[in-house]
Amino acid sequence: MGAFAMPVYMLEFTPKTIASLLSPAAIEGSLVDLDVYDRQNLELKLEAKGQRLKDNPEMFRITTLYNGVSNEHDWNFTILRESADRSRKKK
Repeated sequence: MGAFAMPVYMLEFTPKTIASLLSPAAIEGSLVDLDVYDRQNLELKLEAKGQRLKDNPEMFRITTLYNGVSNEHDWNFTILRESADRSRKKK
């Protein structure tokens, strides 16, 4: 059994991220743009890409690239979409 690795970023539910997660493109498995920030430095905003996994559609992979280092982490797609929808309703 592998160890759980925390992502190096936090997902930010900006209008761009919300629209991306709720888009038909995300549902279909296309690559979408997301906003994240560095977990260790909350002032450092990062760009990220996300994509629903074709072989496991319940999972959504978020990939960041910063200083030449790539970080990938898989999230539950349903939970991300529900969180994005709640954030959209609050704004």
